[in-house]
Amino acid sequence: MMYSVVIIAVLSSLATSNAQQSAQATTVDPNYILPGFTAAPNDTIRIIALGTGTPNTLPKQVATSYLIQLGSQRNILFDVGTGSITNLYATGINMSTIDLVFLSHLHSDHVTDLGPLYALANGRTRPLTIYGPSGSAPQYGTAALVSGLKQFLAWDQQARNLVSEFPAGYQGNQVVAHEFNYTGVDQLIYDQDGIQVYSNPAFHYDTPGPVSIRLEWNNLTVTYSGDTIPLDTFVDFAKGSDVVIHESVGPIYNLSLESKATRNILTNHTSQAEVGAVFQAVQPRLAIATHLRITPYTITPILESIRSQYPSGPLALALDNSVWDITSKSIVQRQFVPLLEKAGYEFTGHPRTYDLYTSAVSTFQPRPNVVTGDLTVFEVPNAPPVSAAG
Repeated sequence: MMYSVVIIAVLSSLATSNAQQSAQATTVDPNYILPGFTAAPNDTIRIIALGTGTPNTLPKQVATSYLIQLGSQRNILFDVGTGSITNLYATGINMSTIDLVFLSHLHSDHVTDLGPLYALANGRTRPLTIYGPSGSAPQYGTAALVSGLKQFLAWDQQARNLVSEFPAGYQGNQVVAHEFNYTGVDQLIYDQDGIQVYSNPAFHYDTPGPVSIRLEWNNLTVTYSGDTIPLDTFVDFAKGSDVVIHESVGPIYNLSLESKATRNILTNHTSQAEVGAVFQAVQPRLAIATHLRITPYTITPILESIRSQYPSGPLALALDNSVWDITSKSIVQRQFVPLLEKAGYEFTGHPRTYDLYTSAVSTFQPRPNVVTGDLTVFEVPNAPPVSAAG
């Protein structure tokens, strides 16, 4: 299979005023997508990486969350990890348009930002609806999590309701839990408006509850692993997917030198070689590796390890604010340029310094399939020319 290579400058300088940003919208590099200027076409699944990191968050790589936009029909969240709502807010997407969440499991780095998503209704017209797995006992399931969330924010909601002018019967400030049995295999958990969502058991820390999630819409399929070790059952669950998003941790240099606790953590996730083997078995149109700490020092070992088992298929390493537009004919990757005043970042003025890791500019040269601090080099089968990315 032939692959065309799309080279994306990760971030560029931005004007700080709305007027300047509006003027720039007509001339911006097509590899960028600016907040508020581009909506997902009606036939397109747009995936926005709101968080791609680990529980130990960085300012520019927060905990796990993916926004799935189904054209202009629906905005859906897969997990809502620590810091992800900051990135959502920075995209300019109105939080009132998000009222549906699917949780893979209930670790804090996948659920913590449910708090602000629930508390700041911001004009939501429907209750925030959260689908998530059961646990080994009722107190460990999604229903208990949501009940605790409401108790945790009871004072907050009382205060906001006193000053808000909600109409009679308003439900946008409500939250509803739909807990499903985590043991269900290829289990349909949502089927409305042409959207089907399925769950499948995952394995993470011997703790009952984790699942993987598959979404189908408009003859397109996105499968998300959640946190898990590599599983043949996931391969079966993900077969036929257009996009597979799978977790990985590491790189692991010498497991024997790590503490017992660290060894336990690392062996209850998926290594880079293992995630490569999963991608090779599934053969999606696009494989996305996530949950990795991306630095100039980890890029090469991560990619070499994945490619040892997945030598040539389309691959991306997820960064916060990465965007993928998926149709039946093409996959295009771009990078959201956050609204600086919303994201809270400082901008130095140099076009290559507002970046994930500025040191990578001088220390790394771009190479196929490597995300560096300077460039993203990404293979897309049968991709249109960069200039055609709209």
